[in-house]
Amino acid sequence: MAAALVGCRRDEAIRPPKQEPSQATLRINVVPEWQGQPFQAFTEYRAPGNLRFQVEMLRFYLSDIRLVNEGGEQVLTRVRLVDAGSGPSVMEMTAPEGTWFGLRAGLGLPNDLNYTNAALYADDHPMSVNTGMYWSWATGYKFVLFDGRYNPDPMSTGPMLAPFSVHTGMDTCFTTLDLLPAVPFTTAKGSTTQLTLRVAVDGFLQTPQETIDVATENQSHGGNYPLALKLTRNVKRSLRL
Repeated sequence: MAAALVGCRRDEAIRPPKQEPSQATLRINVVPEWQGQPFQAFTEYRAPGNLRFQVEMLRFYLSDIRLVNEGGEQVLTRVRLVDAGSGPSVMEMTAPEGTWFGLRAGLGLPNDLNYTNAALYADDHPMSVNTGMYWSWATGYKFVLFDGRYNPDPMSTGPMLAPFSVHTGMDTCFTTLDLLPAVPFTTAKGSTTQLTLRVAVDGFLQTPQETIDVATENQSHGGNYPLALKLTRNVKRSLRL
C-alpha cells in the first residue's frame, strides 16, 4: 500500500525559470516625403526651376548606426539599405536599454565595407549584388542611387524623356549623419521604442544652402564629384529623426 501511495503522488510540475528579456527593440519607421506629403515614385513633381520631374529609383546606405548619449556610442547594426523609392519601410534592431540623445550613422559605406566582394553576401543581404548598388568596374558600392526623368518645358504634357541619374560613391562621398530628435528617447528591456526617420526627397534637389539644376546637373556615375558631393550634402540636410 505504501508503494502504491508513493507511486500515485502528483507533485506540481517544475517549470523552468522565466527568461527576462535582455535587450530592447528599436523600430525606426522610414517615411519618404515630397514637400511634406507622402512621396511616390513615378509621380510627376516639380523640380527647381519648375521643371517636370519624376523619381524612378531612390536608394541609399546607412552604415554603423549608433545610439548616442553622454556616455558615448552603442553600435546597433553595420549596414542597412533604405529603398525610399518603394515608399515607407521599417528598420528594426535590438538595442541596449538607456536614454539617448539620438542616432549617428554613415551615409554610404566606410572603407572597410565599401571594397568587400559583393558576391560573398547572401541574396537578401543589403550589400548583395542583387541590390543594384555595386559598381563592379570600380570594385565598390554606390552610396546614393537617385534616378529619374525630367522635361525642361514646364508647359509640356508629353512623356518625360530626359534622364536624371546621379550615383554617389567612392570614399570621397562618405559622410556622417547626426540624427538628433527634439527630445531624448528611452529604450527599455522587453519593450519597443518607435522613432520616425523623415526623408525629404524634394530636399535632395534643393535645400536653403544648395540647388541642383536638373537641366544641367543630371549625370554622375563615380565621377563628376562637384555634383555627387552636392547631392551628398543635400541628402544629409534632408534626413530628420
